[in-house]
Amino acid sequence: MNPRCLLMETFPTDIDELVRYHFTVIEWKVQYGVLTYVIGDEDTKHRFLDLYFELDKRGYVPVLRREGDAKVLRVLRKPPQHKHKLLWNIILLMATIATVSFAGYLFTSSSIYDLLDPTFSSYRILHLLAYIASIFFVLGTHELGHKIACLKHGLKSTPPYFIPGPPEIGGSLGAVMIQETPILNRDQLFDLGLLGPLLGFMASIIITLLGLSLSYLVPYDIVALWLKQGQISVLPTEPLLFTLIRESLLSFLKVPLDQVVVIHPIAFAGWVGMLITFLNTLPVGQLDGGHVARAIFSSKKHSILSLVAIVIMLVTGFIVMAIIALMILFRGHPGPLDDVSPPSRTRKLLFLLLPLICGLCFTSITWTL
Repeated sequence: MNPRCLLMETFPTDIDELVRYHFTVIEWKVQYGVLTYVIGDEDTKHRFLDLYFELDKRGYVPVLRREGDAKVLRVLRKPPQHKHKLLWNIILLMATIATVSFAGYLFTSSSIYDLLDPTFSSYRILHLLAYIASIFFVLGTHELGHKIACLKHGLKSTPPYFIPGPPEIGGSLGAVMIQETPILNRDQLFDLGLLGPLLGFMASIIITLLGLSLSYLVPYDIVALWLKQGQISVLPTEPLLFTLIRESLLSFLKVPLDQVVVIHPIAFAGWVGMLITFLNTLPVGQLDGGHVARAIFSSKKHSILSLVAIVIMLVTGFIVMAIIALMILFRGHPGPLDDVSPPSRTRKLLFLLLPLICGLCFTSITWTL
């Protein structure tokens, strides 16, 4: 059978014409029912975007990959779209509100606050609500970053699925959004991965500054006694950025060295935000940091970085997160539809923000709560 006739029977002729209009075709074939082209070595980024939007209207989707030295373009039929249901979003949101509220209750019910502030018990519910609002401000700002990236590039995504967490880390493990439309190129993948942690990072700084301004200075001898009596506890770890902000404020205010900070619940929300940012910026699988790393590096290098990040999780004690990350890694990362066109030069430079943010939010030392 003539291959051209096979093409005419399987695909509308305008699909082939569109591909040839946007790209120089070196050779082509129908492979396992998929229209496959080897294209020339021209600039692909804008050509691919134009082709995608034209094929999308006709119910097809292009996929561009490098195979050896060749650029291979495949045209697939668009899979059916499933209508998103909000039920699980609502259930997980309610569950996260409950776990965050419980964590806040444990924090604000400490009798130490009544010793430090005689009015604390009278406004305990307001302190609790402030803690809950602070956590969701950080989480919501993080997800807003993803939504801004989606709007910028015309991508559709589900509302966030909030993830409940244990009270020891604030009651939440963050949130995820599922893409309803494919990510087209590495620029889009980079923006989608970076903007969430970047805005969440900024929100964590704001909440930390607010929380520390409401915290209490207590002589070291008294704090040592409370520790011995078990009335207060020590945070398991402290992000480097939290340390820098706290020490900078103490230095600016010229606080004596024998004074210890007992943090307000809002400051703990800032600590939680930095912890979530640290975990999200690790370059693992399809986590935010994984998206950014995959936008810059090849699939193989991305897998190596993911394994290194999982080892870091294990070493720093995040055993459960390491197991989840390993499961995510096994799923692999699909990459964008156009996995040939490189990210922009600006984005390659902005990639340095990822290890910077991750390093600043990395846990460093223990300190008194």
